[in-house]
Amino acid sequence: MSTDNQLVESNDLPLVTITIPTMNSGKSIGPCLEAIRNQTYRQIDINVIDGGSSDETIDIVKAHHVRNLLTYSGGLLGARELGARMAHGSIIVLLDSDQILEADAIERAVAMLGQHDMLVLEEDVYSNKTFIEKLFQYDRMLIHRVRDFSPYSGVMLPRVYKKELLRDAFSAISEQALERIGGQDHAIIYYEAWKVSQRVELVPVAVKHIEPNSLVALSRKFFRWGYTSKDAHLGDYKELIHHKERFRKGMFEPGLFVASLASILLLVMKGVPYAAGLIVARMKRA
Repeated sequence: MSTDNQLVESNDLPLVTITIPTMNSGKSIGPCLEAIRNQTYRQIDINVIDGGSSDETIDIVKAHHVRNLLTYSGGLLGARELGARMAHGSIIVLLDSDQILEADAIERAVAMLGQHDMLVLEEDVYSNKTFIEKLFQYDRMLIHRVRDFSPYSGVMLPRVYKKELLRDAFSAISEQALERIGGQDHAIIYYEAWKVSQRVELVPVAVKHIEPNSLVALSRKFFRWGYTSKDAHLGDYKELIHHKERFRKGMFEPGLFVASLASILLLVMKGVPYAAGLIVARMKRA
């Protein structure tokens, strides 16, 4: 694997670009990049789109020899679009800075793209030591057992796309939405991609997510998520986001009783700061 963007496409091994938006991601970007470096699939390049970090994020990215490091001051959705636009690979992975790929995740994803156009990476939590982390783990269990790929009723969101499909999806999103929307970015991207192709599948056991480990950390994350999703609740995506803010599909199916209870509790705990962030954002706009 190279981080200097000197890799090129080949017939046997397509180039995969992993694009990562960052914003004060110093606590997680190191392990994220290290996991990419350790992939069994070697035809990978990386671009990082930073939102103006004031911590050690930039230093860590440079220490990992990522040369394609760009700064973007708009919304998270726009940072994703910029990363896709700058991608050299024919396959694009939209990764978060707090996601840690399994060593063979990209290799398995590339093999599956022969029959599919986009792929969901099955997630687990990076750590399950705290009560909050265990709730996230149960919630993930419920999501992946139900396997609802609908962009309306499900929350399984692809992270791996063929470049042509992803660029078609972004071309359908307005410049205003790209500049303003942060929260709900993946839901919007998938919604637009789904209009073009429904060839989607799940890559099992693919990534671990560093989730909030305390109520304070959870509240901060989802307040920010609600605050930056204000514009997603308007215009073209209002109905889509309304569907996304309901309880999970498949609650209390056989074998999922505990996971369902945990998911309900977690959604309530996330929902309060999310709603607060959304209300504050709307008040500031008014």
